[in-house]
Amino acid sequence: MVYKIFLRSIITYLILIISSPLENKAAHKNNLINGFCIASIKSKLKFENKKLSDEISHFSCKCFVEKFNAGFSIRNSRIYCKNKAIDKFNL
Repeated sequence: MVYKIFLRSIITYLILIISSPLENKAAHKNNLINGFCIASIKSKLKFENKKLSDEISHFSCKCFVEKFNAGFSIRNSRIYCKNKAIDKFNL
């Protein structure tokens, strides 16, 4: 009985240890994609209002990462989020 509890505890601990780096890698990948996305959008937007430019780029890139992680293609994620940003910010 004690042996089974000990064994289950060890297995649970190992699963938690193994899954932790995977979550960190996924978060790092999302941050990297988000950073490149924001830089790309800001280079294309020529607004004098820096706050509006920041809002649009952060909204669009957050949307893009969410859609891409949900299984949308890069192209479909970009188009969907571009249209959402156009509607939201009346562009």
